[in-house]
Amino acid sequence: MSLLPNTLYIVLYIRTDPPIPDNFHWALYHHHPTVTQRTKYHITNEGSDGWIASHSHESNILKTFLLVGLVRIADVSVASISTVDQVIRSYDSQVNTMDVTCRTWLLRVLSRLQMSDLGVLRGIDLDILEKEVKAWGNRFAKEACVNVQPRPVGEIIDPQSAVLTNVEVLAYLTANPPRRPPNPPPNSRHWVPSPDLRDHNTVVKEIHNYVSRLSPHLLNYPSATISTPHTSLQQQIQHQQQQQSDPNILPPQPIDNTPTPLDNALRDLVVRLQPYGLTKGEVLTIVNLGVGVTPPAATEEAEEGSDENADPEQQQGLEAERDQDQAGGEEEEEPHVNGVEHQQNGDGMMDVEEEAGETPEEDYGALALLDTVIEEREQRLSDADVAAILAIIRESLLGVS
Repeated sequence: MSLLPNTLYIVLYIRTDPPIPDNFHWALYHHHPTVTQRTKYHITNEGSDGWIASHSHESNILKTFLLVGLVRIADVSVASISTVDQVIRSYDSQVNTMDVTCRTWLLRVLSRLQMSDLGVLRGIDLDILEKEVKAWGNRFAKEACVNVQPRPVGEIIDPQSAVLTNVEVLAYLTANPPRRPPNPPPNSRHWVPSPDLRDHNTVVKEIHNYVSRLSPHLLNYPSATISTPHTSLQQQIQHQQQQQSDPNILPPQPIDNTPTPLDNALRDLVVRLQPYGLTKGEVLTIVNLGVGVTPPAATEEAEEGSDENADPEQQQGLEAERDQDQAGGEEEEEPHVNGVEHQQNGDGMMDVEEEAGETPEEDYGALALLDTVIEEREQRLSDADVAAILAIIRESLLGVS
């Protein structure tokens, strides 16, 4: 992978030969479109005077000595290049009073970039980023010892470029309702508003219709706002519709990057499902379909409610059918001998031992759905794993233990 202009990279160098896991020299590199403006930022302690800032221009960083590789972490807009440079250099006079290393200095710089208004590294967990960069560096450290060329360039995906779940899209559209188009001037024909948001508003409306009609389970997920942590997405949508009906256009709300209950729930779900080896697409589909989040009791109550609302004749017929089914079931029951159940198949009688630890009846629907979502589910996951996955889904997305 070639280096992209106006992009910020983490640069790793080996310290020893053979390399020691997780033991790297860390630096930042801004790949400026102009060769003479490409800059490597890092601190060093080669002498006995402590750490010093050793920022310098670097025209060919891929050929530098002991290079493990570069990891792309963020894009830098042209308008923010100067500000990013100032933020990175803001600790230069404090490196010997901060109790830092090249790695912790870099992480502090990234944290300060996050807190700025530049939109850099927004939504990235720096602890997770550090672990991923270390793991990536360990893969290529041995090659760096023998200077294998070309050196690798990796990428930590920007969350704004990553795949989003349906509930995240819904949360964003709910928090950022479409603006009402301006009224056309009097006596105007074939007038087109500027900007023309009519198609956008139609898409937003269709997404809300899709959720309310086909994916109502998304409305039961944790709240996507901070100010009203106990407010469901459905209540937020109603509030948005009330705002749209108001002729007064409200000013946009300031951006708040504080993690919401929905953010925390999805992060908890992903972390807890990692030991089971599910792919990103499988977890995404599980969240979108709401596998395991529909309580079986709700379905049973709905069926009972429909029976109660039926007219007397229909209710009498339903009761008769139930009595008939129960009677037929009693006739078909055969005794169990020593814990062995006799079953009839096409070839005659066959004895089948009762299995212990079967999947609960209320999870049969979710299990059938997981079989279609998870490829080769029976080879990859045991029934105990499936039960644990369903429990994790309910605890993370519904708070049900």
